[in-house]
Amino acid sequence: MRLHDIDELPFHQHPAPFDMAATSDPHFNDGYFFGFMAPGWYFIAGLRLHPNTNTIDGFAAVTHEGRQQCVRYSRALRPRYTELSVGPFTLEILERMRRQRLVLAGNPGGLEFDVELTACAPPFVETRYQHVKYGRIINDTLRYTQVCRATGRAVVDGTELAVDSWHALRDHSWGLRSTMGPRTPIGGVDRELSERDERAFRLWVPFDVGDHTGFFHTHETRAGETLDFEGRLDYPDGTSVPLRSVRHKLEYHPGTKWVVGGSFELLGDDGGVRLYRFASGGTPADVQGVGYYGGWHDRGSAGVYRGPETIEHDRYSASPEAQPSGPDHVPVEKRWGPTEFPIAIRCEGGGEGMAHFEHTIFGGYDPYGFG
Repeated sequence: MRLHDIDELPFHQHPAPFDMAATSDPHFNDGYFFGFMAPGWYFIAGLRLHPNTNTIDGFAAVTHEGRQQCVRYSRALRPRYTELSVGPFTLEILERMRRQRLVLAGNPGGLEFDVELTACAPPFVETRYQHVKYGRIINDTLRYTQVCRATGRAVVDGTELAVDSWHALRDHSWGLRSTMGPRTPIGGVDRELSERDERAFRLWVPFDVGDHTGFFHTHETRAGETLDFEGRLDYPDGTSVPLRSVRHKLEYHPGTKWVVGGSFELLGDDGGVRLYRFASGGTPADVQGVGYYGGWHDRGSAGVYRGPETIEHDRYSASPEAQPSGPDHVPVEKRWGPTEFPIAIRCEGGGEGMAHFEHTIFGGYDPYGFG
């Protein structure tokens, strides 16, 4: 049993060193997602620890003018358990809940950056999500989300970009995620109604319109009925408005699930209804390129042990005509297409800015005619 320097701290939650999770489930993980953007440029990055598969992995990607390029990296978690560094990527926590530095050194993927994210508002703690299948808990996750600004520099194929107070976001989540780690199928013959996953439509949207920031997320059934919703608006003077509901009108590129514009209304606890209109702010990203949903070259996902040190990279078309877009090694029928959309957003009667518009349709969704 190995100790690490953080074991000196009195915050243990069970009788084992910090690097040993309280569960042996191989799908337990803990990590971060980051994004920063300006019109036409969209960067995402992540890092995640998977203690029960002895893995730390991560990714970085950029989309620009209908193309996506990405790099994925993985290494053995132990003995360097407390180092938030894998492959060319390093995360520094400069000020907890306030400032983080992301450094991506030179790599075969052709992108580099050194940026600092600074929070614009307190983090929003999302409701814990739990999902049971045939009596087994397969998802049990907690997440907080934060709107930020990014400053620093980035380089894409030799072109240097000044990242000057770009719009940014981050989230930190931990728990069980069935789509990460090795595949562990579970079956049965009589599934409880309460175990069925009725989610057909998802929005997850951190945004900044200058005079305020906000965040909301929601899931709906195939018929468009709301399953869950939560969010909050934050203002520079420190006040905030909890949100009650959202009404959306989305526009799509013909024949695809590619969002190109639209609007949404947010109802606040103060009784106010705020209208936001938006349009595309650049090329969206698909997360298979960064290793989700079987996106690695071995067709596995994040959280699979791939040896002491592994690095992969891909480039491919990310235009509506390439639908569904995805890495070349992922069969077309297995591709998810883009789910992370940078958008230019304007609040009716207020300011304007950008948002990270995560949008997923799982199968069909009747309100927009997806069968």
